[in-house]
Amino acid sequence: MEDDISEDLADFLDNRQELLNQDRNSSFRFTNQSRKKTDIGVKLGRGYHENNRVPICWIEAKRLPTPSGGKNRDEREYVIVSQVKEENGKRKYKGNGGIQRFKENKHAQELLYSIMIGYLQDDNTVDYWISKINKWITDIDDGFWSSEDCLNKCLSDNCDKFISTHTRESNNPITLHHYWIRC
Repeated sequence: MEDDISEDLADFLDNRQELLNQDRNSSFRFTNQSRKKTDIGVKLGRGYHENNRVPICWIEAKRLPTPSGGKNRDEREYVIVSQVKEENGKRKYKGNGGIQRFKENKHAQELLYSIMIGYLQDDNTVDYWISKINKWITDIDDGFWSSEDCLNKCLSDNCDKFISTHTRESNNPITLHHYWIRC
């Protein structure tokens, strides 16, 4: 399950941080399923800090492909879940799409940068998935999404990394760094 993979990743990152950084005040703590409903929260410092309850980085994770099952699963969950409802004359989405959560200010409202993790769980190539995700974004015709929301590949020899910048309902943009891990 996605939650189990995210828990393992949070534990791995937190243990790695513990090994690499002996200065407990200048390192980070990775927490799984924080109270703010991020998949992995990143907090400053390893020790307890009363004023450090809010993550300084949000990490949202989605499986690619989206697992089938139930009526509520949209194959485009990495981007959006399109169960549409009307609210005050405005089109709103009900659901848990990864990028959607950031665009609608459900995640990281006060942050300018955050992270999306894609757990690649099939034999399709990275090029296949980037093309598919960008097509999902450009196919949404509602005025809230645009081609400017598409993911762009970053040059990296070490991992599959992408970047995207999104306008939010609050009008302050957020930049998402996307890292894809083959599971």
